[in-house]
Amino acid sequence: MTDKEDNLYDSLLDPFENNTITSAESTEKIPPGESPDDINVKQDIVSYSTDEAEILEKNYLTRFNKFGFAAGGFGQNLIIGVVNTYILFFLTDIARIGLVATSALMLGARLFDAFNDPIMGTLVDKTKSKIGKLRPYLAFAPLPLLFLTILLYMIPTYIPIGIRVAYYSTIYVLWGIIYTIGDVPFWGLASAMTPNPKERVGFITFSRLFHSIGGALPMLLLPVFEYFLGEKQPESYFAMGIFTAIIGSVFFSLAFFGSTERIKNDIPAPSFVKCFQEMFKNKPLLVTVVANAAAFARAIPITAGLYISNYLMTGKPEGLTNSFVNTLLVAGFGVAGFLGMLFTPALVKRFEYRKLYIWSCIAGAIPMALLAILGFTIGPNMILFVAMYLLMGLPYGLTGNLNYAMIAESVDYAEWKSGRRTEGISASMQTFMNKIMTTLQNALIPLMLLIFNFTEPSDSNITPVQSSLTKTGLMLIASIIPMIAWILNLLIITKYPLHGDYRKNMYIELNQQRKAAKENPSQSIII
Repeated sequence: MTDKEDNLYDSLLDPFENNTITSAESTEKIPPGESPDDINVKQDIVSYSTDEAEILEKNYLTRFNKFGFAAGGFGQNLIIGVVNTYILFFLTDIARIGLVATSALMLGARLFDAFNDPIMGTLVDKTKSKIGKLRPYLAFAPLPLLFLTILLYMIPTYIPIGIRVAYYSTIYVLWGIIYTIGDVPFWGLASAMTPNPKERVGFITFSRLFHSIGGALPMLLLPVFEYFLGEKQPESYFAMGIFTAIIGSVFFSLAFFGSTERIKNDIPAPSFVKCFQEMFKNKPLLVTVVANAAAFARAIPITAGLYISNYLMTGKPEGLTNSFVNTLLVAGFGVAGFLGMLFTPALVKRFEYRKLYIWSCIAGAIPMALLAILGFTIGPNMILFVAMYLLMGLPYGLTGNLNYAMIAESVDYAEWKSGRRTEGISASMQTFMNKIMTTLQNALIPLMLLIFNFTEPSDSNITPVQSSLTKTGLMLIASIIPMIAWILNLLIITKYPLHGDYRKNMYIELNQQRKAAKENPSQSIII
């Protein structure tokens, strides 16, 4: 890569300076893990000017765009936060459908839901309408999601025991289908609303702050409802479900009203089979998805927080309910994650995604190793858990932002390679990744409880004392398993190909392609 090309790349991705660069040679380098046969190496003499940097320097997003996406994500994450955080505990300890039935439901329904995402993504990419290919689905999803969320937390005594498993299984599967219909197009908006990668990172970071608040809010809501309606009472969960369903759906609908699809593509969408083939050729997308799916257990102690606070922790102050203790546990993790997201824009200016991700994985594994050592030696004290999850939250929030930015970048990679943008399939893989992680978490927890002889609650004893074997299993969930997950994440993310000169060349050549596309209406155009 020549010095002039480095300067050009900086002018495309850093604050714009009014300078002109001429006559530079662009040579596409081969990333690690690919052979020359996989890459079409180009040796073109080109002339660059400030006009060619316009796409990557112009700000496309309006305030209403930013607010609509942030508010929509707040509502969406409020709903998914209530489901992901509490549905497992609700089914085992409130509805009491049993560990085996709950584990089977979590695994089967969520896998079905996750594998629907690529299908939904392909459907989105094949959709054509006057309002875009993403927004029609965002207009539909919020209302049915509202009703299904309420039904999911229906008071179990209203449902006959004989059909209780069938009822919750049916509602949960339907809820997952409707959620997917809204979720996949929603995350495709990040790429469709602006072609500027610099603006996109700031936009995602700003929005993710609100999304995280929505996802964390259920931690505060349950203790409030339990204060008025009773701890571990079905009415507390049902009231929380009604509240979050209404508020969340109203805010989620703002994603439709506040969005604009600026990047449109007139190239005919390929068949479903071709879409999947293209997906498997997108190495940046696949590495990001596989790295996170394999590391699903990084946040498993947060999903298992109510089990940890109810049955493992010691040193809890008198007067605090177990749900409030769990709130303290998750609050530290969430606040640190919030800070990690705030730091992301500043850090990505100094470090590439891949390097920053690697260091984040190391920073996430260290506190889990300390928690394992101290927890097994001095005991599972509440302060120890809060402190270690606080430390882990910072890199977790940072990698969360990087995931969204890297998957959005994979859409640019697809456009660079094929001339066709794949917001639908790329966003579906992002949601697929998230759902696989949640699926495996929610399936592993009850399986671990079964293996380590968890004593299930009953009407006469809603919080039974657990054996030392069960507490050992909970300690593994709380520390050793997430530590291993961070290490797996590190090993796989090193294969991410978009770094160094290869990434720079991609954006230089992509900018040329976009300029050429303006002169040829049959290709993708930017509005």
